[in-house]
Amino acid sequence: MGTPFISGITPKILLGDVSEDGPGEGQILLPDKGQGQKYTELLGKEMSFVYTKEIGPGNGEPVSISLRVSGIYDNSSPRTDGAQAAYVSSKVLQSTLANARPATKTLVYPRAYVRVDSADEVVNVQNQVRALGYSVNSVAGQIRSLSGLFALLALVSWVIGGFLIIFCLGVGVSVGGSWIKQRAREVGLLKAIGWSGASIAGVYMVELAAVGLIIGVTGALLGTLCSVIGTAVFNGLQLDLLPVTAWAMPNWLLVLGALLCVPLFLCLGALGHVARLARLDADSSLRDL
Repeated sequence: MGTPFISGITPKILLGDVSEDGPGEGQILLPDKGQGQKYTELLGKEMSFVYTKEIGPGNGEPVSISLRVSGIYDNSSPRTDGAQAAYVSSKVLQSTLANARPATKTLVYPRAYVRVDSADEVVNVQNQVRALGYSVNSVAGQIRSLSGLFALLALVSWVIGGFLIIFCLGVGVSVGGSWIKQRAREVGLLKAIGWSGASIAGVYMVELAAVGLIIGVTGALLGTLCSVIGTAVFNGLQLDLLPVTAWAMPNWLLVLGALLCVPLFLCLGALGHVARLARLDADSSLRDL
């Protein structure tokens, strides 16, 4: 028979010029593929569809109706209407149903859709419909059911950030410890020509910060590239409950934070070792030369 087009619930239109109210009178929307065939080549063509008209108990006859394929929708993620639903206007559906069965036979509808004026009324309307004895679900309810997943993803982000901080501190401690052993003679030479401990510590901290900045820039570039590619992939999946803009750039504040955190925590991790390195005296540092 056909399925009524309901704006906001029907899958995304891939091809065709279809208004927000759906196909007009004499038009039909078909899926982009099904049963091993692609229906995109039917776009714009006038097609004949056959339904059964009831002429008696257990008897019927075929009736043909001509409709133009005005659009092709995405059926890669089938919904409650099924993967092979053909969407028509409510007027076409009502006239077809009226012609398909006797006027004395009551129509039975498997589902009903209710549109509220605002999201604040969803719960109240759900309770009223449920009180009538009907099973109720909503898009808002599906989104709320994902709140736990989003909370988990947010927690994982913070955990990853914590591990990054610990890693940077550990690298700073390791680098600072190696400098104590490897650069003691260099400190002795610098002090012998008049460098102060503060100046030596400052140079080493700048050097370490530069290394951290290079690491941060490399990580930020890789992260931005992965983010851009990831948004394009998720946009291509067309997840209605997780809409993502293709090729979207990450939040620049987060990128800037990553750039600053890496050299900062590298320097903090090495601070104690660098301070001890700068306090070495020239005689003990050059004794083995």
